[in-house]
Amino acid sequence: MYRALYRKWRPRRFADVVGQTAIVTALQNQIAAGRIGHAYLFTGTRGTGKTTCAKIFAKAVNCLDTASPDPCGECEVCKGLDSGAIMDIVEMDAASNNSVDDIRDLRDEVAYLPSVCRYKVYIIDEVHMLSNQAFNALLKTMEEPPEHVIFILATTEVQKVPVTILSRCQRYDFTRITPEDIAGRLTYVAEQESIALDPGAAKLIGRLADGAMRDALSILDTCAGVSNTVDEALVRRMAGVTDRGYLFEISDAIAARDSVTALEKIAELRQKSVDMRRLCMELAGHYRNLMLSGLPGGTALLTGTSPEEEAAYAARKDFPQQEAIRAVDAFGTALDKMSRGTDQRIELELAVFALTQPMAAPAVVQSVPVQAAPQPFAAAAPVYSAPPPAYTAPPPVASAPVIVPPPEPAPQPEPPQVSRPVQPAAAQARKTAGPVQPFVQWPIVLAEIENQDPMLISFLRGSKAYYDGVRVLIECSDAFRDYMRQNKETAKSIKDYIYKVTKIKCGIGPYQAPKTDGGASAVSVDETLQAMQSLGVDVVVTEK
Repeated sequence: MYRALYRKWRPRRFADVVGQTAIVTALQNQIAAGRIGHAYLFTGTRGTGKTTCAKIFAKAVNCLDTASPDPCGECEVCKGLDSGAIMDIVEMDAASNNSVDDIRDLRDEVAYLPSVCRYKVYIIDEVHMLSNQAFNALLKTMEEPPEHVIFILATTEVQKVPVTILSRCQRYDFTRITPEDIAGRLTYVAEQESIALDPGAAKLIGRLADGAMRDALSILDTCAGVSNTVDEALVRRMAGVTDRGYLFEISDAIAARDSVTALEKIAELRQKSVDMRRLCMELAGHYRNLMLSGLPGGTALLTGTSPEEEAAYAARKDFPQQEAIRAVDAFGTALDKMSRGTDQRIELELAVFALTQPMAAPAVVQSVPVQAAPQPFAAAAPVYSAPPPAYTAPPPVASAPVIVPPPEPAPQPEPPQVSRPVQPAAAQARKTAGPVQPFVQWPIVLAEIENQDPMLISFLRGSKAYYDGVRVLIECSDAFRDYMRQNKETAKSIKDYIYKVTKIKCGIGPYQAPKTDGGASAVSVDETLQAMQSLGVDVVVTEK
């Protein structure tokens, strides 16, 4: 009876295992040193050698020839295990034996000594399929098993295995096998099977296998059943893929916003029985390659591509990065929807059609300044309001010019009950409120906020600010002012940005324009003179 290639050429020694050098070395060292653990966990994607290594390890620890960590394959134990005459290695499929009763039966069998071998080895494949009750039943046995028992657990979904089980196992993560290693192994198998395998076909199978040696051998077996000469064209036809030039045709049509041409190409490929899900995955990988080709040295990251394809990607090195990222996201979303059972062709066409449409411009939130009564941003902050203009000499008036004393103001007496000690330098540098003037550094502050805090800039974009020597007064809406009252951290952030740009330590508050009456100054001349007189300044009014 004919045996499939993946069964016939399953490795029987550690030396035949492909792509898992680190794990193989660790297992061989344990066998050579006699430091055999009681529980192992092999995890990784399908076809990477988990069950194969488990079987080789189970034979190696029981092999009568101890000269090598590999099983000899010639002793009575090795031959008996290969033929099935010795039952001391038990393989259990947890997908179909996942109940608590199955694990209880296993737990009862563990107590018996092996019939011939040194160790009784239990290989539990797809262990993540066990129920919670089954895991609990297995837990105590795995924690303190008899000295003659070894557990080897294999799984493709390690995240589903309870941590209580993980902590009792030596864990080994099997990585995907590279296309180059797969191609090398396929070449060797083809030579032994007298199959004329083209090197380009071997590389193509290695790329299509997606890191799984079993899948690669299955593809080779399928192609060899059609013709003893396997080339790239045959592999594409039997694997359901065509020349990869169609990927460039679709991406060029999308870049040209030509949705009709792109959809027609998809319909043509579907007519040739190309799987829509695989096509979607290939398009996602294609746009990834376009993204990488635009990076310095990015072509070195292109895997599984022919020299002709690398040249085609190099010719498109100026492809927009944002468009490539957008396409990868779109096809990833389409793949997710396909997995839920929706029509694969429709999902792929929707993704392609959406990509042919121009990117929507992001919405810009503009802050509309609202004149409002000044309110504090926080309870502990003083009430902010626009201070009156500084007391400066008013311009000469035609009817009543005012003479103001020289700049040396008379010293103002302090209240007798207040004693002010000498302040340190930082306190002496403290300023008092002065005239309100436009804060010229505000655009630079906004630019810094734009780079660091997208949410905050959405409130402040387009705003204006003023400075009175003590505070930065910001034109803001009522909503933003109320928001600042309840979020002290945001107010602190604005002050930090101001200090970072201007090195000015100041408070902040809302700005309110001074009220005017018919265009006159908010403070009349008489009021100014009265205020100056109250401060002890002699004001002399002269007639013209």
